[in-house]
Amino acid sequence: MNSFHRLSRWINMMGSILIILAGFRLFVLPVHGSQEFNYHYVKEPMNWTNAQAYCKSNFTDLVTIADEKELQEILNNLTRENVSDAEIWIGLKDINMNNGTWSNGETSTYRKWNAGEPNNRMLACGSMYYHRNEVNHNGTWNDCGCQNPQSFICYAVKRKFHAVNTSMSWLSALEHCNSNYNGMATIRNEREEWHLLKSINETNIQEKVWIGMRSSRVFGFWFWMNDDPVTYENWVNDSSVTLQDNRHCAILDLNQTEVGQAGLCRTSPICLLQRVH
Repeated sequence: MNSFHRLSRWINMMGSILIILAGFRLFVLPVHGSQEFNYHYVKEPMNWTNAQAYCKSNFTDLVTIADEKELQEILNNLTRENVSDAEIWIGLKDINMNNGTWSNGETSTYRKWNAGEPNNRMLACGSMYYHRNEVNHNGTWNDCGCQNPQSFICYAVKRKFHAVNTSMSWLSALEHCNSNYNGMATIRNEREEWHLLKSINETNIQEKVWIGMRSSRVFGFWFWMNDDPVTYENWVNDSSVTLQDNRHCAILDLNQTEVGQAGLCRTSPICLLQRVH
């Protein structure tokens, strides 16, 4: 065996090892950046409508609380900011002896009503009690008149997406995204997918967009180009099918969606970009 063939064999072997390690890393690394939002407490009292307008103008919206973990994160943030005991507007609206809806359109069903709430027979908005010195800082919710002047909490998404309505190949899309933004979009969880879809709905794009996922042609596993671990997948079809050369890149298919949901498949010339904040 001449030296050229030995070198070629060594390069192929090392390439295979690197691919195996990359695939293994997808499953063992912790999710980085799992906290999707920044929270901003505004002390100046406003009614609910004005508070929402302020949040939309300066951040993303009044805060939506999806689960107990996020509620505790918000309460801990208030404690770090030395907030005094307060009743604080959150993004819950249209409450009329029921659970109401979130102002940004999210469909999260998590609720943390105080005992006996909701009990307002008039159309009401949601507020949260914060008790600085109480265990877990309370964090229960109340339905109260939307005209009450109260402090409030806004949120801002840490990762923003930008869809480019220009047809191009996946490789051209990758180069364009890397050159002009922070790479092609990744989707780390269902809630982030919802925000991504919401941003696309504000454009004229109606069918499919490239995302920054592709598969290993050798081993078949899928990976994000920016090294995010693959912690969330929502395939329309079986992603384990035999791959062809033109089917190793992923798209978000907007026509396969239900409310807040989307599927992934593997063809399209439209690029999806993201900014990371």
